[in-house]
Amino acid sequence: MKELKIVIVSDSTGETAQNYIKSVTSQFPTLKANIVRKPGITTTDEIDDILKEIDEKTILVQTIATKSLSDYLRAESKKRNIEDMDILNYGIRKVEEATGLEAIREVGLTRTLSKDYFNMIEAIEFAIQYDDGKDPRGFPLSDIVLVGVSRTSKTPTTMYLATKNLKVSNLPLVPEVRLPKEIFEVDPERIIGLVIDPNKLSTIREVRSKSLGIIGESIYYNDTRIQRELEYAREVFKDLDCKVIDVTENTIEQTATEIVQYYFEKFPEERDKHIQ
Repeated sequence: MKELKIVIVSDSTGETAQNYIKSVTSQFPTLKANIVRKPGITTTDEIDDILKEIDEKTILVQTIATKSLSDYLRAESKKRNIEDMDILNYGIRKVEEATGLEAIREVGLTRTLSKDYFNMIEAIEFAIQYDDGKDPRGFPLSDIVLVGVSRTSKTPTTMYLATKNLKVSNLPLVPEVRLPKEIFEVDPERIIGLVIDPNKLSTIREVRSKSLGIIGESIYYNDTRIQRELEYAREVFKDLDCKVIDVTENTIEQTATEIVQYYFEKFPEERDKHIQ
């Protein structure tokens, strides 16, 4: 098996470059890549120390935003016949050429983007874990809890909000099913009740039933049953003392936007945690 040493030099964490290199080397199944990461590099002395440790058989990958430092590394690598892959500045240069704009070259911006990305993934995993009330322990851990009867778009709205780094769980309301005690442990201002016009709900449920191969009349979209469920939902919303949003004419995005605006009004101190 062929071996290749790859050294990543970064003024930030080097995580972006590492992910990039792993994507590249995955295309070479017979290659053993020895990836060494050198993060937080900010001086020419540190660069000199790194270059002393490697030879011309090594590929050097840099993500250094400061132009003078990046240029120094490139020049010194060339003197030693070391291959220098400058993936950050290559991208910056292409964008500058295409737009006429000048990059700010601020250290750590990539790290911030990576943090936002992983926070979003965490929020999506949270949404999946606590979807549909399957684990009530998630309610007190949530930024927002959506509550409503079946087919009020709780799950898709939950997933959309997760892309904004919001940890959201949801609870389906069924008159015959007792509310979990954990829902009463949640700050009422974090709970959003979703309501919908009964006629539209009946249509949505009928279409859903037929798509699942259910033929004939069903209590699921029976008008009397729907009225009972919606009345029960409004009683629950009153007991929880929560905000209520009518989703009848809303798209998922519109409902999510309304929820986000309300959330930040109530919890402005949490705004910086989430993607805007």
